[in-house]
Amino acid sequence: MADEGFDVPTDAFVEILLRLPTSARRRFRLVCKRWRDVIDERTPERQVRTKTLAFIGPWRSPRALVFDDTDGRRSHEWAYPSAHEVVSMVGTCNGLICLLDAGEGGRSALRLTVANPVTGEALALPPLPAAWGLPGLHAFGCNLFCGIVAVDGSVYWFTSCADRVMALDLKDECVTSFPGPPGVRRVAVTGQASWKLTNVHARRGVAVPRYEPAGVRVEVWVLDGGGGEGRARWSRRYNLFETGLILMRPHLTHGEYVLSRSLDGRRLYRRKVGGGTDADDEGATPTRPSEGAELLTSELLPRDGLVTLAYAETREPLPSIRG
Repeated sequence: MADEGFDVPTDAFVEILLRLPTSARRRFRLVCKRWRDVIDERTPERQVRTKTLAFIGPWRSPRALVFDDTDGRRSHEWAYPSAHEVVSMVGTCNGLICLLDAGEGGRSALRLTVANPVTGEALALPPLPAAWGLPGLHAFGCNLFCGIVAVDGSVYWFTSCADRVMALDLKDECVTSFPGPPGVRRVAVTGQASWKLTNVHARRGVAVPRYEPAGVRVEVWVLDGGGGEGRARWSRRYNLFETGLILMRPHLTHGEYVLSRSLDGRRLYRRKVGGGTDADDEGATPTRPSEGAELLTSELLPRDGLVTLAYAETREPLPSIRG
């Protein structure tokens, strides 16, 4: 590692890292690319079973509910005190959640907050540049109606015509694109696309609704092979027949369950489903997740925004920010 100005042998460096808490190793990943690679390859984090996190917003006093992955009971509830009108969930990572506050001052009032809903700690990040804002995503030709999903170190979105998927590799900062799954077509108007990007068992997925006389059948496709032109291979994981339910996003699944919300917006459910329908088996009977529904909460309001994510609890303190 002499090329990085660090003369400790790699093996010795790894032994030092293994004696540090996980939170410290995460911070050290930011020193340089070499440190990041050594930490990722030689000191993998212990696998922790994730739970379902439901974030309820975006209006004042939003809440985060954490449900146990075994019995579905609520294990934690955390209210986020904010004076801002709109609070949105950005995502979760390593037991922390990232929130975006939007006040009445436009982009200049945007504020990011990192919080731990288990310990109740919250840390406001330095103010964002005045020119920064979510509308800037349109510079990438992004179709916001189809959603944005981060999976396995990359961020995915549909093009403005909703026929191709764009991928930004956060490690190499490379942008690629590839066709969407079967049934996804080019649209003339952005809002005409009804398919949504989603996270399916930590894989990139797209939910494509098929409107039929008896109800709505939702095909859930997952991407194999890492994407890229000529390497995008889609397979149909689920063939769901929904009556009176709305599938959740950005995390559609948690373990062996599919997450959904009632049409009146008041109840959140999880349902066990099978292993899915093979993409080539067009005659297969769709799974009906409405059978055997398990209620997670009925305390929602119709106007509540609701997103579901996978969440790994941690009690490690938030790092301090030095000015």
